[in-house]
Amino acid sequence: MKTGALILAAGRAARMGRIKALLPLPLPGGGEKSPVPECSALERLVRLYRAAGVRDLLLVSGFHAQEVEGAANALDLPVIRNPHPEKGMFSSVCAGLEAAPPEWTALFIHPVDVPLVREETLRLLLDAASADPRAVLTPRHGGCSGHPPLVPASCIASILASRGGGSLHSALAALPQRSLEIADPFILEDMDSPQDYERLRVLALMRKLD
Repeated sequence: MKTGALILAAGRAARMGRIKALLPLPLPGGGEKSPVPECSALERLVRLYRAAGVRDLLLVSGFHAQEVEGAANALDLPVIRNPHPEKGMFSSVCAGLEAAPPEWTALFIHPVDVPLVREETLRLLLDAASADPRAVLTPRHGGCSGHPPLVPASCIASILASRGGGSLHSALAALPQRSLEIADPFILEDMDSPQDYERLRVLALMRKLD
């Protein structure tokens, strides 16, 4: 099996007022308490996937393409640009799926604004998927579905054909699915507004120093 990951970073970020992919967050793990090393949300996710053994990554850009793609190039991260990011996140999902390498047998779909997912979560999803590689595997915490889903490559054509009624959730609902309860509340933590971002900065710092 060859698993890849789509990182979605094409949004306008109108509520945030800043480019989400480039927002700085404390690095995960231990280390000195002061000063606190930081990296962008995008770099954090790239580090996360590479640490979990998923090295085939693809970034989907759109709005703020010049800045986001510049950051991706610095991370040796391949990029596909969504030509119509104004159509919403699902259009970025479709752009990424259309560009996914044919050797991928499965892929994570990960919005850049959910940056605090734990490495162990990815490893648990990978292990669980091996038991039934035909079903979409969704992480859950406290009964709520979170990110990132792990999607078999065999489902890509169905997702693209459905166009999901405009949402990834709707597109996945028509496919074989399994959920995995995960002891990781960060699968539910996204940052849509400046208040969300400040809260996630605190959560990231707590994770670094625990």
